[in-house]
Formats: sequence, C-alpha cells, structure tokens
Amino acid sequence: MRINIRKHNWGVRRMMGLASVAALGAIAAACGSTSASTTTTTAAASSSTTAAKAQYTLAYVPGVTGIAFYDSLAAGMKSEATKLGMKFIYQGAAAFSPSAQTPIVNGVCTQKPSVLVVSPTDPVAMAPAINSCLSAGIPVITTDTTLTDASKITSQITTSNAEGGKLAADFIGKAIGGSGQVAILSISATATTQVARAQGFENEIKAAFPNISVVALQYTGQAIADSTTAVNALMLAHPGIKAFFAVSGTGAEGAADAFSANGTTGKVTVVGFDAGPNSVKMLQAGQISALVAQQASQEGVLAAQYAYDKLTGKTSSITATVQLPDVLITTADSKLASFSKYFYKL
Repeated sequence: MRINIRKHNWGVRRMMGLASVAALGAIAAACGSTSASTTTTTAAASSSTTAAKAQYTLAYVPGVTGIAFYDSLAAGMKSEATKLGMKFIYQGAAAFSPSAQTPIVNGVCTQKPSVLVVSPTDPVAMAPAINSCLSAGIPVITTDTTLTDASKITSQITTSNAEGGKLAADFIGKAIGGSGQVAILSISATATTQVARAQGFENEIKAAFPNISVVALQYTGQAIADSTTAVNALMLAHPGIKAFFAVSGTGAEGAADAFSANGTTGKVTVVGFDAGPNSVKMLQAGQISALVAQQASQEGVLAAQYAYDKLTGKTSSITATVQLPDVLITTADSKLASFSKYFYKL
C-alpha cells in the first residue's frame, strides 16, 4: 500500500502544533490562576490584619465632662488608639460624683469594649461598677484617680500628686514671705488625686514654713461658681488669708473670679492645678499666680498603649503604677514659648 508521506507529515505537524497551543494555554491559565489566587490570598491577609485591629475598642470614662484636663487626656488617648487601629469611645457624666459616674460605667461596659479606661470619682464607691466590668472579662486601666483596691487593675496612670502639692506649697510659702494664713480648695474629700495633692501641700507647709497656718480645707465640688462662693465666705471668716491653693483648675478659676469681682486681684496669691485654656489665660493676665501642670495628654497616650499591649499579649511592656512628673508654671513662665508645651491641647 502506498502511503502519502507529505500528507502524513503535515498531519503530524498540525497535531503537534495544536498540542503546543493547548499546552501554552494551560500554562497561561495556570499562571493566571496562581496570580489570581495570590492576589486573593494577599487581599484576604490584608483584610484579616485590618479586621484584627478594628476588633479592638478602647472606651474612656472621665471623672466628669467639660473639663480641660480630661479632654486633653482623651485627645491623647484617641490619637494613640487611632495609630494602633483601635476604635475609641469617650463618654462621661456632667457631674463629678459616683452617683453620676456609675451608670455611665455600667452603660459603657454593656457595649463590651476590649478595654475600659476610667478616672474613678471615688476610690471605694466606684469599685462595684468597675468590678462588674472586670468580672465580664474587660481589662481596666485607671487614669488620674484610682481605686483603694487596685489589685485587678492593669495599670494605674496618674501624675505625681503629692509632689504637685509640694511644688504649690513652696511657691506660696516664698510668695507670702514664709508666714500667714492660707486655705485649700478641693473638689472632693475622697478622690485619690485630690487627697494626695492636699496632703502634699500641708506636709510641705508644716515642714518648710512653720509660721504659715492652713486655716481651711474647703470642698467645693467641680463648678467654678461654687469655688467663687466658697472663697468669698472664707475671706469673710478669715480676712487674713494670704493665699489659696486650689487642688483643681476650676477651683483656681473660681478664686480668681472672686478677687476680680471685688477688685482685689493680686492681693491674694492664687495657685491652681491644671493648665487648661481658661486657667492659662488667667495665669497670663496675673489673676492666677501659678499653675501646677500635669502631662494630661501623655497619660492618655500611655493608657492606649497599655491597653493595646494587654490585648496583644505584651504584658511585660506594661508598668503597673505610673506617676508622671508635674511642672509649676508662673505668670512670667507662661509668657515664654518654652512653657507652651505644658498647656493642655484639647
């Protein structure tokens, strides 16, 4: 039988060509599939990483709303939380009291935040609400104030309150010549920061200025107007008072308002705690003689970082008790650019 070699070879070549095309197509398809798979996997991993960060929620309950110190602390906390990919909740009461703060803490904890940061208005009365959060598996960090029993608290972040009181005492002691009567204004008889500042002040007065007597420790509450009323009453009862140490910013503002209203600004030395915008304005105008400034924003930054460390298992990076240093700012200091960094940013 005669075979047509030319036709046979052409057919073989045609079949080999088709096979090559098919093979190339398969390879291309495989490459395309691998690329698509890689893209999908990468996107999924990226989405998973984003989701892992987004799942964390940091909640902060301040001692009270509308106060520059707490707003500055919250601003620092929110900024750091955002950098770390955490959602931030800021909710507080309009009054500095356990009865006002307790329902806020309870309500926030029902939202099941990943971590609760709180500035307790009372070291004992706020324990039940905070312990309920802890029992629900929510880690708790305190800023500014804390609890009497802080054994279950992840970290306590505050300022060096006793040292701040000492700074105020040293300034006042020198300003009034080492003798005379002084008074203290405080917003709470139990809040840990208020107690430590007043004690630090009194201890230093006794130790360094034996000829100065503290004639009153007046609890005024948070409202500026209440401090104004208290100062007027104290000046009537003790007209020889030469200086007031207000353990909070609002107390100093209230005292300054009292002396401004009766035209005696500058005749009585006023020293306050906190460098909020209104207090700084009064300081620069000479209505307040000096302010003890805290590192409010830094307290918030540390709280957010420690919260993230707690959630991500980096507990060795957490300091159980932090006391940040204070700085005393005089009227003269307040006009220098180098001191502006201590003014609270809201």
